[in-house]
Amino acid sequence: MYERLTDGPPEPVLDRWDAKPDLERFLTCFYRYFEVKGLRGVVAIHLSHVVALAFTIGFSFVLLFLIDWEALLACDSEESCRSISIYYAKPFRDLGFRRAGVLVCTVLFVFYGAMNVATVYQDIRDAQSVSTYYKDRLGIAADESLETMTWSEVVSRLVQQQKESRFCIVQDELTALEIANIIMREDNFMIGLTSHKAFTEGLPCWIPRRLVFTKAVFWNLRLVIFRWQGVLDDRGRIRRDFLNRPEALARNLRLLGLANLVLVPPVLIFVALYFFMRHAEEFRSQRASPFQRQWTDYAQWTFREYNELPHEFNARMCAAQAAAEAYVHCTTPSSPVLKSVQRCVKFIAGSVLAALLLVALWDDTPLLFVKVQEKNLLWYLAFFGFAFAVADGAGDEDAGSGGSGASHAPSMPLRMHIALMRLVSCTHYLPEHWRSPARLTSLAGACSGLQRAELCDHFRRVRRELLRDFSLQRIQALAEELLGVLLSPILLMFFLPDVARNIIGALGSLQHSSPNLGDWCLYGCLDSAIVAENSGGAASSAEGCQSVQLLNRYGDTNEKLEKSVLSFCLNHQLVWPSSTDRINSETFQAPSHPPRAHQARNLGRQMMPTSTASRAARPLWPGHGHQDIQLEELNSLSTSQTSPPDLQGDDENGALSPQSQAVADTEPLIDLDSHQDSANDVPAQRGTTSPVARKEQVLTHIIGVPPSAINLLNDIQDFHEKETSEDPLSGEKVALLPPDLVKLPPLAPGPTALAATAVGRIGDEPEWSNTCGPWFYWLEALRAFKARRFDESSSGCGMFNRQPHGVQSHSRTERLAALA
Repeated sequence: MYERLTDGPPEPVLDRWDAKPDLERFLTCFYRYFEVKGLRGVVAIHLSHVVALAFTIGFSFVLLFLIDWEALLACDSEESCRSISIYYAKPFRDLGFRRAGVLVCTVLFVFYGAMNVATVYQDIRDAQSVSTYYKDRLGIAADESLETMTWSEVVSRLVQQQKESRFCIVQDELTALEIANIIMREDNFMIGLTSHKAFTEGLPCWIPRRLVFTKAVFWNLRLVIFRWQGVLDDRGRIRRDFLNRPEALARNLRLLGLANLVLVPPVLIFVALYFFMRHAEEFRSQRASPFQRQWTDYAQWTFREYNELPHEFNARMCAAQAAAEAYVHCTTPSSPVLKSVQRCVKFIAGSVLAALLLVALWDDTPLLFVKVQEKNLLWYLAFFGFAFAVADGAGDEDAGSGGSGASHAPSMPLRMHIALMRLVSCTHYLPEHWRSPARLTSLAGACSGLQRAELCDHFRRVRRELLRDFSLQRIQALAEELLGVLLSPILLMFFLPDVARNIIGALGSLQHSSPNLGDWCLYGCLDSAIVAENSGGAASSAEGCQSVQLLNRYGDTNEKLEKSVLSFCLNHQLVWPSSTDRINSETFQAPSHPPRAHQARNLGRQMMPTSTASRAARPLWPGHGHQDIQLEELNSLSTSQTSPPDLQGDDENGALSPQSQAVADTEPLIDLDSHQDSANDVPAQRGTTSPVARKEQVLTHIIGVPPSAINLLNDIQDFHEKETSEDPLSGEKVALLPPDLVKLPPLAPGPTALAATAVGRIGDEPEWSNTCGPWFYWLEALRAFKARRFDESSSGCGMFNRQPHGVQSHSRTERLAALA
């Protein structure tokens, strides 16, 4: 089946039966192995976690139990400090209330550490088993190979392995979409519950929503929903008794809140010590500013999309962090008073620091024994160093404000809009009240000064909401994590039980039952037709309209669904090797006997090229699923569908004939960029299909996404083409925006398009494979355009009366006519 990626003796022939008793656990370990890039990564992460946990427990025990702080703090001179003992001579005598509590907490944490050690041991054993599977079944013999492989490339091998030696015994084949739904079964439900505001609807106004998503509270919610008498049974099915008894969930929340109340002191001490040991030195040495912003957990669960695996989401949020900083800088109003205070504090603190450093360079003894107001000079060195770091870090916020004279310049609203859309292209989050209230021409300066001021105020209100709920300074985020430990008993006992019925209702509306693989989140299917079917049938009827509106009452979940579809497709693009590589490789040699692990094809010849020279590769849509396509499938997709009947002959070994190879040398296997009108299509010959039909076949049968994904991609491409023409549909002047925001890269470009895309880029990854880019700008522009048209001409159920993507015409002419 696959060739090993490193040289070595062939592996022994293994049994063809790879049945896994716990499919979800196997796939989760399989993904985790890829995420940390091999067995060494798994071992290193788990061992470092155990060592850090053991050190935290031991160091805390020494600090809080063994050290005599009363005697240590009482010494005020060198002689008195030498005469005392900093440790208790007999620490287990005369404990007192404080030290007895510390001892009890230490025993609890030792028990917790022992549980972690057992879990780590089991995880490492699972990783060893998965490592053997990677090497013997998938042909990935070296962990270093995973450094240059994408998840779509790895999962395509797993999909192929299921066909040849089944590890999933409940059905014959798996798609990448099904694998993602199994791995993210719980996470998809939590994303859906967050989108439906199931946790925050009943909160009083004085409790910020983001506090529910602090680690302490959110961990308890996941425990009570999925673990402790949870919603899912051993087969991954939603238990009906759980959905029928919201009072049981409310009772469990109260019991868990009571347990949290008992454990507040030890947990609070442990978390506070952990935060102190991890961040105090970073803040003091200025390696990390306490005012540096980071995404809150509430932001991460709000921005995350269905079936978006952690490594994909983390990469997107890293890019979004830089875009958020740029937007905050662009929309921060200039404050001469604040700047003056910061400059003054920096000047005074810096001057004192310079003087103390000169003293230290001459002789460090005065730092210890010279005192000013009962404090030695070493204390002042630390204090003024921290003050300088605070002033310096806070001063960075105004770096991009543009100066006091540019806050209402004619182009300032447009600059703010561009910064916001770059942020939205990364976060994929744009609520209706964040959208610009004016057209691009007005943002560019075609309005009065008062109107420009109002536009700037709009973008600054967006900034305030962004900083209030989604992006916090590190020191505030740490304080709120500690606050979450204190609030978790209150929330679990008094507020969250009141929303138990909402949680149950949301879980019921999000349920989708797979015949063989259990239940998962409805939106994880990435199919709007399934969403409409599960929300009440036909959306045109009054009952169907009411059900759809009820399903979407807490926000436009279809918006997140469309963005999830687009992200999934962009994250699973592949490029097929060029014709030269195909001629020189053994990829297309059909085995004369059942394929074995040691007879694999070379992955490096089929995966996405990493060098510039190899970028002239032929595209194969898509990505996630099947890069390693069986010979028979490849012939059916290429020669049978793109070549005339007289050029389809293959030799008896399955290799492409010279005629078929000549066609392959001149035409892409699947041309995603060729959109032809139905009226202009050549009459179908024997064994031929249209490019759109070929694209749909690859997407639906190899990757697993529904046909509606194709129509969504085509709609965005067609809308982009119309908007960049001389007669845009929306009337917007897109030329006012920078090319990096609006120049739509091809989904799976051919050699010319790929070379053009790579020009002027910094980095190795092609722009078209990035989920932070123009595709999401144009998706937002298309949604805004449809919303305006709906406001002008529609009524009733609103946008749900539109023809669903799954039944739209494939014709470009008809799609453009529908948009117009």
